[in-house]
Amino acid sequence: MVFASNIFAVIGNGGVSVASGQLEVVAPLDRSKPPSILIVEDEALIASYIKEVLAESGFRVVGVAASGPEALALATGATLALVDIRLTGPIDGIELACMLREKFALPAIFLTGLVDAQTNTRAQAALPLGFLRKPFLPSQVFKAIEQALSLLGH
Repeated sequence: MVFASNIFAVIGNGGVSVASGQLEVVAPLDRSKPPSILIVEDEALIASYIKEVLAESGFRVVGVAASGPEALALATGATLALVDIRLTGPIDGIELACMLREKFALPAIFLTGLVDAQTNTRAQAALPLGFLRKPFLPSQVFKAIEQALSLLGH
């Protein structure tokens, strides 16, 4: 169980629901620095929509990239990447997510329309923190990012 207050992040032992007397303060949260997200989406309208949703949710967008090389140039300083699986260009989203993890220790959440079994198997190699199926609602974007950040200890 993870609980966040305005002052501290609190985690229950082993992720199991515990009584309030058994909670342990792990680290103070730094609310002055919102998590920074890299958006990698080659469809401009979708990228703009995601950027707006993230800004309204209190996240900082470090950049919006339409291709793999552009994403690699913008990756420094990001906490998490939202990566479309099907990108135009020489690098697809799965390959890019692997590169982001290897070069920048930057985990990804995949954005996707339809995923066939072969693509899903390839995607797992990138160790994604989640999948967002298009079309998605703002609440789904927020929830996926919050869950990913929780896994990362943010």
